[in-house]
Amino acid sequence: MNLYNSIIVAIWLAVLYAIWAATEAGDPGYGQVAFLAGGIFAHLYLRKRNLERPRVDNEDIEIPEANFSVEIPDEGDKYYFSESNYRKIVWATTIFSLLTISIFIETVAYQQDYLFWGIISLILGLIAFLVPVLLPVKDDIETLKKRAQKERTKAWHKGKFDPSNEEK
Repeated sequence: MNLYNSIIVAIWLAVLYAIWAATEAGDPGYGQVAFLAGGIFAHLYLRKRNLERPRVDNEDIEIPEANFSVEIPDEGDKYYFSESNYRKIVWATTIFSLLTISIFIETVAYQQDYLFWGIISLILGLIAFLVPVLLPVKDDIETLKKRAQKERTKAWHKGKFDPSNEEK
């Protein structure tokens, strides 16, 4: 079953449930008619969108290969963290900040005697959450290659990339 048919089935199941619920609630009939009309309009709109969609065989599309070269200048000690270390830092600071903010919520909701420590934990959590934004990170070559491939694919789909220009 494809996505279009799944959406149509979901719409009609929702409409049937809404009609049943309105009938059980004692609606005199106006709600049922409104739900039925909404289902019909939604079905017709999706049918119209499905018929307007261009048909493309993805098997026939070939994305041209391109040479990739990046010259990364030596910037000395400008960057302190690699991308993999940065991801670890993001995970650790996010977990720490979630814990400290939950401690703040706990103290505000239930333990009024420890409100000072709750506010301190909130401040620590916000600082820890903002630390990854301030860290200088160096992109590694794999990430740059993935970004370049994504941009080439996007440009090719939009028709901006002409493989004949690459060959010249």
